[in-house]
Amino acid sequence: MKLHTSVSGGDRLGDKLRQIRERLEKNKGVLIGVPAGLGDYAEGAPLAVIAAVHEFGTTIKHPGGTSYGYASEKDAIAGKSRFMKSGTGFMQTGVTGAHDIVIPERSFLRVPLRQNKDKFVKMFRSMIPKVVKGELTMQAVMVRLGGQGVRVSVEAIDSGIDPENAPSTVAKKGSSKPLSDSGRLRQSITFIVED
Repeated sequence: MKLHTSVSGGDRLGDKLRQIRERLEKNKGVLIGVPAGLGDYAEGAPLAVIAAVHEFGTTIKHPGGTSYGYASEKDAIAGKSRFMKSGTGFMQTGVTGAHDIVIPERSFLRVPLRQNKDKFVKMFRSMIPKVVKGELTMQAVMVRLGGQGVRVSVEAIDSGIDPENAPSTVAKKGSSKPLSDSGRLRQSITFIVED
């Protein structure tokens, strides 16, 4: 006995595969971070620059010339010296010389996102069948991945990122947990879907 088979609808299958490929290729990726132009800190530094400094760490070559001393008579009695504007305060006791200010790397983006890579891959793979069926767009997939990426980064900040703040920073800000002083950096983390 001979078996005879025939295939019909090949053109429709080819069209459907092209549509699926176009849906999958339409969006190229999602960027997670603090975009340029999002705003500035009160001191005038752009949020994106401050984010990059914390993400990668840096050394600032300070030229010196910053006055320090006692802001009030009460501070002088207590021995609480602090930086102050030249010509202000109760008593200036000195001026800093040239020195380096080292800000350590505190990755709130690369490291936590890399640590969660398998979760992102699993999430992406779970949504692809819906894209193939036309139940979900790639734009929606990228938005979901971006939202999850933002959550991962924010949770990393909330959990605390090493190294802890220096004792001088703890004295000034009241916390050993870095990147959480005003919450402005944390609130600025967002995502952009690439076209």
